[in-house]
Amino acid sequence: MTYCPTWTYHGITNEVFQKLQDLGRDQGFAIPKTPSGGFTVQAAGMKIHFRYAWNKSSRSLQLTCTSRPPLLGCSAIKSIADQIVRQSGGNPA
Repeated sequence: MTYCPTWTYHGITNEVFQKLQDLGRDQGFAIPKTPSGGFTVQAAGMKIHFRYAWNKSSRSLQLTCTSRPPLLGCSAIKSIADQIVRQSGGNPA
């Protein structure tokens, strides 16, 4: 398993963070209600592990893929993460 660099998202208000959690639940994974932590996404038999840190005052979210299958590239994972953040009302850096 390999990892990806940290990605930063802006405009992550309380409302956007809640929407991210809701979308995660809808897609079968749980983003904790804490400002930082980790979660795992499982799809097509693959597990992808993430760590995140949400800074409420600066309205930014840092997301790091800490473990991924070697055949799944970071750009593909980032594209999906960007889409979910946009759907929630945030902005990719």
